[in-house]
Amino acid sequence: MVSPARDAGPETSERYEAPWLRETSDDELELGAVTPPGRAEVPTGPRLHRLVSAAAIVVVTAIASAVLVAAPTATALGIAGLLVVGVLMVRLPWTVLCYVAVEPFGDLIGASVPGGVKVVGLLLFAAWLVRILVDRRPVALRHPVLVWAGLLATAVLASFTVSFNGAAGIEVAGRYASYLAVLVVLVDTMRTSLPPRRVAMVFLASCSAASVVGLVTFFTEGGRAHGPMDDANDFAFYLVCALPFALLLWREGGRRRWLGALAIVLLAVGIAATFSRGAMLGVAAMLVVALVLGLVRWRDVGLGLAAVAVALGVVAVSAPDLVERSLAEKEFVADSNVESRYTSWTLAAEMTVDHPFLGTGPGGFRTEFAAYDLGRSSNPVHLDVVHQMYLDVSSELGLLGLAAFVGLLGAGAIGAWRGRSSSEPGADPGLATAVCVALVGTLVAATFLSEQYYLPIWLLVALGAALDRWRPAATRPHASTRRGA
Repeated sequence: MVSPARDAGPETSERYEAPWLRETSDDELELGAVTPPGRAEVPTGPRLHRLVSAAAIVVVTAIASAVLVAAPTATALGIAGLLVVGVLMVRLPWTVLCYVAVEPFGDLIGASVPGGVKVVGLLLFAAWLVRILVDRRPVALRHPVLVWAGLLATAVLASFTVSFNGAAGIEVAGRYASYLAVLVVLVDTMRTSLPPRRVAMVFLASCSAASVVGLVTFFTEGGRAHGPMDDANDFAFYLVCALPFALLLWREGGRRRWLGALAIVLLAVGIAATFSRGAMLGVAAMLVVALVLGLVRWRDVGLGLAAVAVALGVVAVSAPDLVERSLAEKEFVADSNVESRYTSWTLAAEMTVDHPFLGTGPGGFRTEFAAYDLGRSSNPVHLDVVHQMYLDVSSELGLLGLAAFVGLLGAGAIGAWRGRSSSEPGADPGLATAVCVALVGTLVAATFLSEQYYLPIWLLVALGAALDRWRPAATRPHASTRRGA
């Protein structure tokens, strides 16, 4: 006789087999698919993740609903701001374009939202860190520009450590650090995911809009046009940097030729309304180089000068009293400006001689001014900076810092020059020529201005590095390989 248990067959034995008595795989144990006897089943793995996510959504929704009922306008603005921040955090190219666009409006934005541009800068760097973590593409930072940037950062840190100048030192060192970080982000982004031309065109559009604001303030307030910036000279420096990109649009022709012509007139008239002699000298140097490099032709220069002359004539006829008053104000301060700048240059040179290696430290010109001036200046308030970029750097960072800074500028210029003849994929010889022209103009204008604390210099260096398509020697094929050996 056969017992019923044995007659049950395979189905019965499977039905009564306890899951913890059979062999289990490592995957089942890891995912919690098997629960020992006497122990409650605890959700783990994907199931636990879904439960936690659902609970978090419920909690956040409840809190947001309560806050929305209490303060609907503020909550709506806050949610919109968080959405914008979230998008910019995961879209680094958009963040770069946003930063480049708001920079020429820095002081105007700061008057409404204190530190607004700094917040955008921090967001830019944070978005770049996210890009490093989630993007599989390698970071494109192997370029001589960034080697010199590292040397400059080392000089700033060493000078800051040796000669600490309190709040002034922290402020100036922070400026260098912020723009060095911006330089790194710009170079990497434009060499991996963002076309350099798009960055240049956004900067041109922003500066053209800033020029419109400057002309409005000129007609309504008189004096020197300063637009969305507090200082007319700094404002003119931005416009000088953008002018070659407008010349590029005009030179290339096509449907956007009229945009280039409009931008040229706006920028040129805006520069003239600032009455900045350094900026005008920079424009003159740019036109010479632009003619030599073929960015513009003599006929284009003639047409441009004629258009600007007509625009200035319209301004002089429509507001003669305003123009006369502005010229009188400029003439009144011209002599004192010449005297104060001669004094500042002399003091900066003396500081460089006394502290040749690491200078007086970031912010040192401001803090050491009284000790060196000894009553020579009649306008000390105007001399927080040297008003000469190269002496400003040498007096505070020493000759080592100046060498690193000049090396940085030179590497950017060499990169742009190489880009003029590059045949690599994505090369833009026209834009590279415009960058070369812009570098000449800005470096000449910086002979009378302390412009290392503003974006144009760093932007042009980054564009030069991005347009270079340079590769280190280790990644190039050896000579024997190229010859087919």
